[in-house]
Amino acid sequence: MFPSTDDLATRDALKAFLRRAAPSLSVGLLAADAMAYGAAIAELEAAGNALLHFDVMDGVFCPGFTAGPPLVAASKTKMLKDVHLMVADPLSVIPAVLKAGADIVHVHPEGLVHFHRALALLDVDVASHPGRRVLRAVALNPATPVDVVVPVLHAIDMVTLLAVDPGWSGGAPDAALGCKIERLRQLAADAGADPLIAIDGGITEATIGVAASFRPDMIVSGSAVFKGGASIADNLNGLRRAAGV
Repeated sequence: MFPSTDDLATRDALKAFLRRAAPSLSVGLLAADAMAYGAAIAELEAAGNALLHFDVMDGVFCPGFTAGPPLVAASKTKMLKDVHLMVADPLSVIPAVLKAGADIVHVHPEGLVHFHRALALLDVDVASHPGRRVLRAVALNPATPVDVVVPVLHAIDMVTLLAVDPGWSGGAPDAALGCKIERLRQLAADAGADPLIAIDGGITEATIGVAASFRPDMIVSGSAVFKGGASIADNLNGLRRAAGV
């Protein structure tokens, strides 16, 4: 389901849409055939998917190295551009992903000296959409306690809990992740905040039911959407059925 014009009018309207549509699937484009990104985007749009996820890695923060802001800019789509910065110096990358049209940007606090500054840089309008602010997300590695977001709860719109260390494969949502989410909800309630919650990592038809049981607003999946033997639409429908959507 795509957001309406009204849903895209403001930051709060978009957050409300994501809550109503929960759990929305944000599809990791890098899991698609790199020689056919355009076709993959067209199929995702035809299947009614609303969010396109970009993993931006620099080979320093994590082992992988991927295309960055130029791919975000080159991806012409009506899907929301959901950009996950797995980089050692997000302050140097944020301006480029904003110019590329990012709607949601996830930054990691691990090793980031100027965490608050990164969030301040994201408190701007989406490129070419005056009046609608970028959704500011904080992404946390599996071993990072959710308490680190307490000082910035009123400056963020989403917290993304990773079920897998970025740049590595394997792993899946588990009971420990569920405990982190419950802790986050309690901390947010105590602070009078209510950030969206996303889960990223290890999502397949076999694991998405566990992720969905934690009641997130968004779930990120890549390889499961582009696996062979079925169309993208069929794979999306399989994930949605397994999530109980």
